[in-house]
Amino acid sequence: MAEKANQVQVEIFGQTYSVKSGGDAAYVKKLAAFVDEEMKDVSRASGAVDSLRVAVLAALNLADECFRLRE
Repeated sequence: MAEKANQVQVEIFGQTYSVKSGGDAAYVKKLAAFVDEEMKDVSRASGAVDSLRVAVLAALNLADECFRLRE
């Protein structure tokens, strides 16, 4: 039997999101906290305040980390 999707409320960079997850809610919250911290770090380092710009820069940082780990 397939696991039922749960709604998990998370906050990332001051915005609340409702995320559907078939997994553990605590894991989703851990992921969201990681993304939130990355966005805050990017905002502090770059001085950017626009959430879209911060999100794109954070995504680039996370993609770089992912690619380096794969090598």
